Amino acid sequence: MKSDCLNIKGLNVWYKKGKPIIKDTNLLVPNHSVVGLIGRNGAGKTTLLKALSSVFDHRQYAVETVTIEDKATSFHTNFYKSRTYTVFTENNSFLNWDFVHYFNFVCRLYHRKRDEKVLQDLISGFHFEEFLNTDIGSLSTGNKKKVFLITAFYLKPPLLILDEPFDGLDFDATEFLYGLLLQYKEEISILMSSHIAESIVRDRLFQKSNLIGPRQRTRKFKKLPINAKF
Repeated sequence: MKSDCLNIKGLNVWYKKGKPIIKDTNLLVPNHSVVGLIGRNGAGKTTLLKALSSVFDHRQYAVETVTIEDKATSFHTNFYKSRTYTVFTENNSFLNWDFVHYFNFVCRLYHRKRDEKVLQDLISGFHFEEFLNTDIGSLSTGNKKKVFLITAFYLKPPLLILDEPFDGLDFDATEFLYGLLLQYKEEISILMSSHIAESIVRDRLFQKSNLIGPRQRTRKFKKLPINAKF
């Protein structure tokens, strides 16, 4: 049985050479866990997740080792990309596509067969039925995010990366997303960022964080006994 979903060692990321945003950082995401990445706005959370999502050119980062599902790899291999999917807090891609075209395109990329029940449950849960044929660029911030969240949970890759996933969602969608996180962590691993600690620790979603900062200063967060209900 695989013990870890993702193990990153010695990651440095920069926009300008010599001025790293992420410095000498290790990250461990165990199997079947929700790992929370908490920090204030501008702390570098999105930069870290972009690196893990193969966004940066290799000239913008350096990393000692990348291991996913116990296999040594790199961020830009097809194997790594096939094991991850990211929902960014802002996504300006595919604005002229509607959900149906985007979803079908991504399913082909990930070689996923269509399961109507799973898809309809996600669409219904996010109350997205009336927007299936609306251009993504014409959607509100919340509904635009739902396009990528529905796709993410349908694909169900070994590692979901969610950047501020609750931003822009209405109450019902937020509650549905919490339920999905609790359900899916039994099958996959989820790395999610937030600048609001409550969104991580609610309902004991936050099992543990294995984010380890600069090596000379290790930070570990234990499971928190918080179970707020709304």
